[in-house]
Amino acid sequence: MINGVILSKLQTMEEMLGELRTLGRIKKSQLEKDWTIRRAIERNLQVLSEIVIDVCQRLIYMADQSPAATGVEAVERCVKLGALASVEPYRKMIQFRNFVVHRYERVDVAILVDIVNNRLGDFDLFREEILNYVSG
Repeated sequence: MINGVILSKLQTMEEMLGELRTLGRIKKSQLEKDWTIRRAIERNLQVLSEIVIDVCQRLIYMADQSPAATGVEAVERCVKLGALASVEPYRKMIQFRNFVVHRYERVDVAILVDIVNNRLGDFDLFREEILNYVSG
């Protein structure tokens, strides 16, 4: 069930995670001073979250189901398909994505710092779970 679109998206995910990791541990003060790094982080995290949703929607399509109405529903349905073990921590990714897309004027730098310093592993987990599912 390996799908080229899914593999391509997971490759992009790996590349973007690598970019974020080159920053090392970041500090709130660093992002408050450097808007270019702040915006790059916002964009990468938004795209990473979009990849989570897109991959879930692709798996739903491949299972001959109608598309999920929301990102969280897409993740929930992938849990039911057996592709993901749990909706958590992916729910937070989608909440972040929705916040960035709809409340884009100002993203709290403390949230960005927390995600980059503590939550990138959630994306690794997603990638691993999906690879296991499509390879199995």
